[in-house]
Order: sequence, then structure tokens, then C-alpha cells
Amino acid sequence: MNTGFFDLLKTVRQPEAIVQFLDNSSYDELLEIDLNQQTFKSLFHIAKKYAMPLSQGTYREVFIGMSEELIHPGERDRFVELMHPETIIYRLSDSEIPGLYCEEYRFRLIVGNWHWVELVLIAGEDYGLTPNVIRMYVFDCQSRKIRELGLTDTAVYADNNRSEMTGLLKKRPFIKEVKQRIKDEGKEWCLVSIDIDNFKLFNEWYGHSEGDLLMVQIGATLLEAGDRTGGTAGYFGQDDFCLLIPYDMELIGHIYEDIASLIGSRGSSSSFLPAFGVCIVKKEYELMDMLDRALLAAQVAKEGYHSRIRIFEKGMYSRTNEEYRVLTDFSRALKQHEIVFYLQPQCRASSGKIVGAEALARWVKPDGTVVPPDAFIPVLEKRGLISDLDLYIWDNVCRWMHDWIEGGHTPLPVSVNVSVSDILHTDLPAIFEKLINQYGLERRLLKIEITESSYITNTALVMDTVRSLREKGFTVLMDDFGSGSSTLNMLKNLNIDVIKLDAQFLNMDESNEEKSIRILESVTNMTKTIGVPIIVEGVETKEQRDFLVDMGCRYIQGYYFFRPMPSEDFENLIDNPEKIDTSGIVFKANQQFRLRELLDSNIYSDTMLNNILGPCALYSWHGDDVDIVRYNEQFYESVDVPDFKDRLTCIQRFLPKADIPRITELLRLAQRDRLNGSKGLLHFYKTDGTLTTFDMHFYYLHSEGEEKIFYGSVRNITKLSNLEKQMSWLSHISRDTVLFLSQTSDDDLRFTVLFNGLENIIGISAHELEVELNREDFFNRIGSENRLSSYRDILKKIKSSEPFSEKLSIKNANGESVELNAIGNYMPDETNTMNYIIILSSISKE
Repeated sequence: MNTGFFDLLKTVRQPEAIVQFLDNSSYDELLEIDLNQQTFKSLFHIAKKYAMPLSQGTYREVFIGMSEELIHPGERDRFVELMHPETIIYRLSDSEIPGLYCEEYRFRLIVGNWHWVELVLIAGEDYGLTPNVIRMYVFDCQSRKIRELGLTDTAVYADNNRSEMTGLLKKRPFIKEVKQRIKDEGKEWCLVSIDIDNFKLFNEWYGHSEGDLLMVQIGATLLEAGDRTGGTAGYFGQDDFCLLIPYDMELIGHIYEDIASLIGSRGSSSSFLPAFGVCIVKKEYELMDMLDRALLAAQVAKEGYHSRIRIFEKGMYSRTNEEYRVLTDFSRALKQHEIVFYLQPQCRASSGKIVGAEALARWVKPDGTVVPPDAFIPVLEKRGLISDLDLYIWDNVCRWMHDWIEGGHTPLPVSVNVSVSDILHTDLPAIFEKLINQYGLERRLLKIEITESSYITNTALVMDTVRSLREKGFTVLMDDFGSGSSTLNMLKNLNIDVIKLDAQFLNMDESNEEKSIRILESVTNMTKTIGVPIIVEGVETKEQRDFLVDMGCRYIQGYYFFRPMPSEDFENLIDNPEKIDTSGIVFKANQQFRLRELLDSNIYSDTMLNNILGPCALYSWHGDDVDIVRYNEQFYESVDVPDFKDRLTCIQRFLPKADIPRITELLRLAQRDRLNGSKGLLHFYKTDGTLTTFDMHFYYLHSEGEEKIFYGSVRNITKLSNLEKQMSWLSHISRDTVLFLSQTSDDDLRFTVLFNGLENIIGISAHELEVELNREDFFNRIGSENRLSSYRDILKKIKSSEPFSEKLSIKNANGESVELNAIGNYMPDETNTMNYIIILSSISKE
């Protein structure tokens, strides 16, 4: 049977390539059948998704179990026929691609619903398998099958009272069921509202299909808890669940740990912790009121990291009411222009002259009362309204600078603050571009401050935003540096312009003075290493200022020089040419940084060095064996396997066969190039048979007899997009240019150049091609005679999710005419968004 996956694999053909492709794909299950031994075992299993009866056993008992419990009755006979040993061997040998066979079935989910999957079977020595050993990959193809069959989700499932995704009761049926259950006088019931922190961000990090799977797994956990205790569970959409169970805090704690473990299995950080709000059921309360109380308690629980389970208390109402009062007053304050910006000067430490300022939001009431920022900004952040404040401040700052310049005065740069919400929900580069153009400002006059915590929790998105801002000519500052896990590697990757050091390190006393000094010296040395200027915030005393000057810090912001002030006071201050320095913030190394300083224990602690270096280890290469002789804590956490200590010797045992010669090749290259070392990807088997991927960089240190010692840094990149890995591999066998076109959450289209095999023909790099495509400049290369029609035809096909094939005549970088063939194929996924793979091929002129 030809299926979607079979058609895709026909383009790959070579068995070795097919195995690599499959192993790097997002399969749900990987099973191995040994017809010689008549055994079956699971090599990889997605927990709490499919109702898999057994993970291992005899082929007969597992085969029967799958047939009876897992396969839809309508496909059961077809599955039984396929899985007969003689049939399966015949189908594999007689397939269009020998040794490869695909079929589609409906599997039962653990919550009881039916779900379309695609089985991909491989066998034979060409695929690296011994005779009569068969591997079965199970891929989720539910979304594609629904579209192919012309169905809607509600047509697939019979019970409209239950969520199609989780199998739990929808809100109205849940409420009806709860009313019946709580009549049981013998139990003290409680309602538990369950929410996941930053679930939208989880989907952006791991993809919507992974987010849907998490919802399915949480649903299965709650369904089991409800059934076991006589309660019931409901799903209200997004990441909102509710559970009726007997009131037992130990039981609730166990359920919390189960859900936290499901999230943690993705390698997730504390950004995605669950929050539980508990309301004890009382007869005198209305059910809807109790649901609201559980929800309110969950909202309070989301604010803490140590107490994520909260029981409703009446005091929560007054707290919520206060927040709503702040929000109401803030809306009025914006309209009446009570929200203003103050400016705090940034000064040259040696002279005290002003080089710029930071704009800070202030709420000044008509009677002159100032509302402290910490009384309203956290509320705006919590309620998702911080962007309203930020946009208001940015516009007012730019208007003020325009008026100041129009009055004939000398301007100084002003930096404005950007929140995580701004990065997630707005197009920052476009907004700042518009403000600059609207008010006729030079780009150097508007600087953008982004907090370090934003970089840590949203690295990929922030890196993209910073790159775009800097490409447009804006200066980007990292605010609150040192408050999180700052590393040289992070600074290198982000490529920011200025660092603002968090003031907490300046709060020294006799007990911590020596430690604070070491940290400050370490951080300033880090910034010198990469040539980035630093501003130290929170400087309040002459002693602090003198200490920083001696250390080589050139710029200071704090009460020692100036407090934040209204714009009118700042104008009076900088109108005096003697008090300003228009050279701006620049980097000047006081002396060359020497790496040997890293060995000075008076400057660097072990913890600081490990944070700077990241995961690393020392390796011994002797004969055919490679051993790990030393490692740091970050390395141990990055490898993350239970049998870690058993893997320190002969680590090549845990590599796929194809990677074993690769590791010795990398070591040999590192020995030849002592200055740059060698870098490459290696795959290691985990205890469950799955592969992890590491980006490794080796440096040769010295030899001890026949033993060679290497330093190696590692980065676990297993979570990288499977598509990117597959396309990167395919780039080695293709001379074409491959583009990935995706639809963003704002319905915009974005191109990613996966590889550019036509770089020599088109004359521009992959990065340049990607920029041109996203700016729509590339279409200007198309000949004017067919530019408009080609563009419209392609766009029409894309919007209707149809494949297309167009011949294009373009001008390359040298102005020469090049004939290309553009083929686009729709790539459906779980998010139902628009995704295309587009292949550009050169057309021979023969």
C-alpha cells in the first residue's frame, strides 16, 4: 500500500539513507520483531498515548494483544493478514522499494479514541538488520488522514460530550457529571483547577504536535485519577483542566508530580510548571462559584515556584480585586497622560559626564502622588498588558527627542526597555523602524534594552529579534546581566552591543565582600574578552564608583551621579555642553585579556569557571578506545543517562557503527590543528535504545606515552527540529536549493533556506537568499515579462495548499539570466498551518 510516507521515502531510495531519515524523524513508537526467535520488543515508546498492550514478549502474544486491543475493528482483519510471518516477509520483498513497506491503521488512544497512524516496516541486511528481523516505525498521521477523508474532528469521534484530543468531558458535561457525583455523602470532595505556565511558549519551543501530545498525556493521567477515586475529569480547552476527586492533599500531590514529570520528560525548564488550585466542595456554595474559586487559586499558584498547589482562601478575592483596581486605574491613567517617563543619566565614571540615559515609566497622579513601579508593572506583566505601557513609553520618548532636536539642542541616546511579552507578541524591529521614521530620528539615538532572563527563556526567538534589530542599525543592550546563568557562549551567540551589569553584586558587606569582588572581576573580564562595553547600574557611593573605576569599568548609572528625573530636569541638565559627552558608549580594552587568568584562583571560582566553560570533559585516546577521564557537573547533566558511570570507558561502544570511525577522525583532526581543534556531530545511544545528538568540539592537549589527552566541549542538540536535521543531511547528496516556507502565528509567510546547492549559480549565500525571500526582494530578480503572473500563480497555489511547479527566469548576482524550476509541495503537520518544501533546480540550457 502506497502511503504519504512511502511516497516521501521513494525520493530517498538508498537503504542507508532511509534508515538515517527514519531514525531522525518524529516517530511515536519503534518496535522490533524477531521472527527467528519469535519475539517482540519495544525500542521506543511514547508514554500515555496509545493503548499498547505489551512492551515485550513472544511474537504471538503481542501480535494477538495488538489485534484485539489496539487496532480498529474495521482494519483488524487487514492487520492480522499483514502480520502473519509469511505475509510480512512477502510484502517486504515484493515492495516497490525492497525491504520497505507502509500501511495505515487506526490505533486506540489510551483515552479510548481512534487515531490514524502510519506503520513503516523495514527488513534486510541492506538496512543493517539480521535476516528475519523487522523494525516497525509508528508515525502519527491523524491530521493528514482527516483532510484526505474530508472529515472534521467531530466526525471522527462518536462522543461529542468529550474532548476529541484528551477524551475528557467538556465543560458543560463535566459540570453535569460533577453535580451528580458530589451527592455522595460519604466523601469530602474537592475541585482541582489545573493550568500549565506559558503553554503558548511551550508550543513555540517544542511544536504544536508535542503540545497536543502533552495534553493527551495529562488527560490520560487525570482520567485514571478520576476513575480510580470515583471522581471525574474535564478539559476546557487550551491547557485548562479540572478534576473532581476526594479531598486528599497527598493524593493531589502525587497527581501534581505525575504531570510535572510528563513536562520534565521534554527537558523543560521551570517556565512550564503546572499550577493546581484546590477548592473544597461545600453544599452551601454554588458549583460555578466553586469552579471560579479553584481557578483563582490556580492563578495564585502560578506566581510561586515553591508552592504550586494552593487551596482557595478568601483573601485571594481581595488580592484579585486590588489587581483589577490597578488595571482599571491604569487604563484611565493612560488616557489622561498620568503615565510619563523619567530619564536616568548614564555617565562616564571618570568624569561624571552624561553619555546617554535610560527611560523609566512613572505613574504621577494629578495631586503629584507617584505610584511606585513595583505597584503596577508586575500586575501589567501578569495580566499581559505590559506591552500597552511599553508602546506608550516608546512613542513618548521618540516624540520628546524629536521636539528636543527641533528646538536646536544636542541630543543624547536614550535606551528603552523591552519585555518578554513585547518579543513574543509584537514585531519589535518593525515597530522601532516605524517610530524612527515617524519622528525623523537617527537610529543611534534609540537603544533597546532586553533583560537577561528574556534571553535565557526564549533564546531562539530573542536571538532572531536581536539580529533583526541590529541589521536595521539599532543598538541592543542586555539588561540585568549576571542575574541569571550568563556565559561567554551565550554572549557570543547573541552578539549584543552593550552589557548592563545587575546592581546586586555591589551590595557588599564584610561577609560577602571578597566573593562579590571576585564575581565583578570575572564578569568584567568576560566582557573584555569579547570586546563589549559595560554599564554598571545601581552605583550609590563614592567607594563603589572608585572600586569600579579601578577595575576598568568606564560607564555608570546610579544614584551616585543622578536619580531618575522628569524630562524637563534632564533637558536643563544636558543643555550645558560641559556636562555631556557626545562620544557615546564605546569599548576600550584597558589591557589584553590573557586566558591564563582563568587559572588564577584569586579571580575565578570553580563554579564561575564551569558556568563560563559550559559542559566539558577530558578524553583519553589510546589504541581504538576513547575514555572520559574527567568531567564537570554541566557535562554530567547534559549527557543525562542513568548508567553514566558505566559509560566512562570505551565510549565508542555507545555510538552507532557509522559514528565510531567519526570520533577518531575528529580526534585526529584536532591533533593536527591544535589552534582551532575539530568540531562535529556525534550520536550516542541512551539506555532505552534512542539516540541523542551532541555537537562536540575537541582540542588536543598533550600526550602521555601512547595515550593522547583532549579537551572537549559538548552541546546536546537532540531537540533541534527533525526536519532541519533531515534536510541538512540531504544537502550532502543534492545540488538543488531547498526552502522551507511556514506560516507564522500572525499569518505571515516566512522562508527558511535549509541548504543552497545553487549558491554558485545564483551567486548569493543561503543567508542572503533567505533575507531576499523574506523581504520579497527575490521576486525582483524574476524577469519583468512574467514576474507578476509567476508570483500570483505561486501565491495562489500556496494559499490553497496545492503543489506547484513553475519555470522562472531570474537574474543572478552577476546580472546573468538563469533558468530555474520551482517545485513546491505542501507538508501538513499537527498544527494545520501552512508549511511547504520548495525545491529550486537549475534548468540546463542544452
